[in-house]
Amino acid sequence: MKAEYINPFIESTLSVFKTMIGIEPKKNNIYIKQGDEPSFDISGVIGLAGQATGSVVISMPEDLALEVVSKFLGENKSTVDDDVIDAVGEFINMIAGSTKKVFSEKGLKFKISIPNVIVGKGHKINRPSNVPCLGVKFDVGNKFFVVEVALKEQ
Repeated sequence: MKAEYINPFIESTLSVFKTMIGIEPKKNNIYIKQGDEPSFDISGVIGLAGQATGSVVISMPEDLALEVVSKFLGENKSTVDDDVIDAVGEFINMIAGSTKKVFSEKGLKFKISIPNVIVGKGHKINRPSNVPCLGVKFDVGNKFFVVEVALKEQ
């Protein structure tokens, strides 16, 4: 995976959180993802296919997901329910959709799948072994979430 591929995902994440949720996360470190375990309790996943294939994942701890979704929906969420699951799916959909537009303008076209949301400690997301994955940590106050991108040109 080319390192420059991560920047549009970073910009899209920052924009979606600021515009749609009213939160300004701070980009922290970028790392190479090892293994297939997510970082947290709730993960939104979208597959990418076309001139580039792979996936993009947003993963966050349950307490941060509840806080972010409450702001997004304008109502307090204290437990993970269908609204929370749908909102996390919408977050990853907006991030992937915005990024897809950036790549399309640069001549790299791909389609995005319908988002899937996985809930529960210890869940795993399998990625093709031949597609490296870069992760980005984003701080929100004293909490953080990650966006992980596995992308390979065809």
